[in-house]
Amino acid sequence: MKKIIFSLLSIALLFGLAGCAKKNTITVADGKGGFIQVEDKSSQKEEKAKKGDISTNICEEFTADFIYSIIKKPIVRVEPSKLATVYACDYFTDYKDDFYKDAKYDYVGAGGPSISIVLDNLSVAKQKEGREFLGLTLETSQRINMENIVSYRKDKSIWSIDLIINPNRFVWANYSHKAITDDELITLAAAMADKINGRLKINIEKNPIDLAEIKKAEMGESQEAVAISFLDKLSGKKIDEALQMMDANENTKQGWGVNFNTIESLKINKTEEAFKEECTPTRQTFKVELEVKVKPEGERLGWENGKNFRWITLEKNAGGVWLIHEIANNP
Repeated sequence: MKKIIFSLLSIALLFGLAGCAKKNTITVADGKGGFIQVEDKSSQKEEKAKKGDISTNICEEFTADFIYSIIKKPIVRVEPSKLATVYACDYFTDYKDDFYKDAKYDYVGAGGPSISIVLDNLSVAKQKEGREFLGLTLETSQRINMENIVSYRKDKSIWSIDLIINPNRFVWANYSHKAITDDELITLAAAMADKINGRLKINIEKNPIDLAEIKKAEMGESQEAVAISFLDKLSGKKIDEALQMMDANENTKQGWGVNFNTIESLKINKTEEAFKEECTPTRQTFKVELEVKVKPEGERLGWENGKNFRWITLEKNAGGVWLIHEIANNP
């Protein structure tokens, strides 16, 4: 029987290798006295490093210091995307709470001149088709040492600059409200390309605005004590009181009640702030390490006997009260 299995495995490997002829392979021992060919992962890593790539944390990849060093204009505010599935960051050269005004609709909104950088995992070819459909003219800038697309409007102003990482991944930049000029956008894109490919040689200067202090003042006090109070109530089996601290409807609270009632004991080992860059004056998240003992049904509801991690998000309601908005067992 073992021989039959090995033969089938050999056939599968043969067809697999035939279908992936372009991949680099190496010969390794199969642990049974023979040898097989497998994909050379190290060559993939080298190829990726050669081409260059970035993480999805755009604000971390391109810091305010980096942007300031290129455009020589102070960055007064940095905002990551509010959507977890959108990898973007906005850098404001000016910011006002009443920047957007519309008397007709009685609307006032915060904002200002800004630079946007976005990472997309989409087909570059499809994006080209879409841009051309919108009437944009696509060109390439020789000043940018990386495959790129500069999209121009009919008035010859730049709509965006795309830096192509691979056929299905690119990072693009644009600006609003005259935050910078088209020429400065090209200069910025060129520096971004150098950074992505590990050849940036300029000195990174400190942004003159202390964004951490500004954000700290806007955020107000940490609401960690609210999260701890909520967990203390669960620990003391004061389930109804804990449920009152949640901003959920009655049906959702009932479901959580069933979940919490499976807890036999709960101890807080550690709490810390999480996703600081995503926190706002009305939203904060904390990562907690818990030591938990639950009934058998509790294990079917996401708990484990022993160490558990939870990410607890609090939001401030219209009345100014901080409530438990979300409890997740992963980031």
